[in-house]
Amino acid sequence: MDTPMSATGLPPANDLKPAGLAFQSHGDRRQPALMLLHGFLSSSAQWLPNIAHLAQDYHVVTVELWGHGDSPEPSDKQHYSIAGYINGFELIRQQLQIPHWGLVGQSYGAGLVLNYAARCPQQCSSVLVTNSRSAFGKIAPPRAADASAPPKPPRELPFHPIHARRFPEHIKAALVASADRMTASCIADSGDLAHQLAFSHRLHELTQPLLLANGKFEKSFQTDLQQLLALYPQLDVVNLDGGHSVNIEAAEAFNQAAKAFFDQHQRAAQPE
Repeated sequence: MDTPMSATGLPPANDLKPAGLAFQSHGDRRQPALMLLHGFLSSSAQWLPNIAHLAQDYHVVTVELWGHGDSPEPSDKQHYSIAGYINGFELIRQQLQIPHWGLVGQSYGAGLVLNYAARCPQQCSSVLVTNSRSAFGKIAPPRAADASAPPKPPRELPFHPIHARRFPEHIKAALVASADRMTASCIADSGDLAHQLAFSHRLHELTQPLLLANGKFEKSFQTDLQQLLALYPQLDVVNLDGGHSVNIEAAEAFNQAAKAFFDQHQRAAQPE
């Protein structure tokens, strides 16, 4: 019998904590753990090309942002904060009885996992991030309050997955369906947090190994990357033939780079 699929394109999230972030476990829970966090207007379908490969050797936990995928939209706006997200991540880690885990953050998720790793060094043992404007680029300040201005329809936003050109059709369809379900308030509140995620001048705070998987086809990010390397010339970067969603667009190369990185660092941190 086929496993039923949720609107995210993944099996139903039976690990969902009603008051918390939605998450799913993949692979053997006795293996070293990885947390995968997608970006803005995305969902855990972001990781469909990567889960099976990583779950061969790791306990993979995919987590969804507030109001994205199967995660609820919180009524308390304080959840849309770095502290609110860290509390959510920690609830999942403790529920799964994971002593520490490696982190993978895509785009907006990269900014969040970097802040999480800096604040919780004992719980986060290695970090892999992809192209991220929220973490490494210049973004607009938070919106001014204007109750009279109607919000843009989600599909008119430049980062809506409907505009993706190099995604497999089944992944694009799952991501579009998830993004289309998001509310205007969730999009606005999530966007307001983005300006707090900047990490370019804070990389020295990290004590964990860090790898940046650079999708070199995203031309605007290459400028951000050169500025980042000027600050941290020792930064470990792997350049891949993909764009902003490099884990999808260059899935095989991304999987190999992620596996090599975590085999070196995450397994070394695993207790005997």
